[in-house]
Amino acid sequence: MAVSRWLIVIMTCVMSCVVVCWKRTAPYAQNDDDDDDEITSNVIGSDKQQQQQHCGCHMVGPSGPPGIPGVPGLHGSRGHDGQRGERGDHGPKGDPGLPGIPGPVGPAGIPGERGKRGNDGEKGVPGDAGEKGERGYTGFAGIKGSKGDPAAVGRRVAFSVARSTRLGPVFQDTPVTFDVVFANVGDGFQTYSSHFVCRLNGTYLFQAHVLGQEGKDVFAWVMMNDRHRAPIHGDGRAGYGSGSQTIILGLRQEDHVWIQLNKDSALLNDYTTFSGYLLFEDSP
Repeated sequence: MAVSRWLIVIMTCVMSCVVVCWKRTAPYAQNDDDDDDEITSNVIGSDKQQQQQHCGCHMVGPSGPPGIPGVPGLHGSRGHDGQRGERGDHGPKGDPGLPGIPGPVGPAGIPGERGKRGNDGEKGVPGDAGEKGERGYTGFAGIKGSKGDPAAVGRRVAFSVARSTRLGPVFQDTPVTFDVVFANVGDGFQTYSSHFVCRLNGTYLFQAHVLGQEGKDVFAWVMMNDRHRAPIHGDGRAGYGSGSQTIILGLRQEDHVWIQLNKDSALLNDYTTFSGYLLFEDSP
């Protein structure tokens, strides 16, 4: 019974010390603004002494919860530069870099001396024929040849006629008659009809010229076998209107060529002419 009483007294003292210590250390544990680690340790040390003096049991209570971290300090100033170290050893040679951009072509060098002629090579295969060249200059005239045999003289046909008096105005299409004959080689021109009648097959050239009366138009045609071949016109607004025509015709025997004056036209005088001749005879 005596031992139980002593145990109860000891437990009561221990519990009293724990409560007192906890009450004294709680405010320091909650202060997170101004206290640092040194102040906290001093307070805890003094509390322990007070607890020992108060309770008289010389017992240490449990540690309180850790305090809240303090505000970080300001950044310090930069320190002085250290001394320059010694130069290190050369490193290994690196890989070659990429080729650079080619530079501009330099000026041409001085031509060297001409070398000796080399040996002739083997004859190659004939190449393709080239394009036809331009025509060359005319050569010198050759020596005149001997005179040849006389050529056979071809037959000749030619005529030229004119009108000496006025004609018209006519009331219908009318053949123009010619009463002046300048030439009639081969007798192809017939004076009574004023027609040229072909007697030799070949190619002929004909020319006609008309002169109208004052203030009157003149219209005419070169006719061949009743067919109109080439027109002739003289404008009377010019005073005395005139017109001319030239034509080449291929004729056969008995073909007729003549001049026809159109209705209401009028001719003046001998300025109206009609001519023709054989250019060449047809081959037999």
